[in-house]
Amino acid sequence: MYLEKLKKLLHNNFDKQLFPCIVDLVSNGLKLERFSDEENSPSRQDVTQFIAAWFKYIGLPANECRGWMIEYCIGVLSTLSSSSTSRIRHSTKSNIKYIYKSDVNFYCGRDKNQFKAQCESTCPIYEKMAHVVAKQVEKTNTVQESEATDTVKSPKIKIKHEKVPKKIAPIKQPVKDQYRDQFEKAIQIVQKQLITGMHKQKIVKLLNDNGFKTITGKKWSYAILSNELRKLNNTHRYY
Repeated sequence: MYLEKLKKLLHNNFDKQLFPCIVDLVSNGLKLERFSDEENSPSRQDVTQFIAAWFKYIGLPANECRGWMIEYCIGVLSTLSSSSTSRIRHSTKSNIKYIYKSDVNFYCGRDKNQFKAQCESTCPIYEKMAHVVAKQVEKTNTVQESEATDTVKSPKIKIKHEKVPKKIAPIKQPVKDQYRDQFEKAIQIVQKQLITGMHKQKIVKLLNDNGFKTITGKKWSYAILSNELRKLNNTHRYY
């Protein structure tokens, strides 16, 4: 049903624009059985942003993407979370708005895509994505260095508190308020790196290596990152 509606949006170009990975995700959703017990499967938000990035890549406007995606997310991806229909609808709109307003590009990952979706060498962009894959590590390193210069390299300087004279009792600031600004910047970096396909374990290392703390001032861990992403998905907090 969803695939047929999608073909109607694409008119006569669906044979060149419906890539195998997209057809697989649209037809079957995220197949959790393709992931082992040791692997961490992508979230509903991951799939939503991936397909939205594809919509943007092939040139379909945001309103057409939104109309189709909301139905698809509620009908197919709702099994990936416990969110209500209204939350999924709101979350989907937020994800699409983020994708279309950001400089995020479609990156499939070819046969090593994070969704373990079907990939074929006959795909119209298979060769093109080969060059993207080859440059992905270099691009990620460049992005990290750039972010380190602007926001990541010295986060402690940005959140450093002024020294208070010894005779004056310092005003106690709630822990969450103290770390809120750098936490929001950390979440922005997390979302950008997830879009590029970076594994969550590497994102945790990136945050800790650059001095970022959680909202409560702790070091990042895989469990904490996963928990924050679930909260993000349920409360629709996007940058």
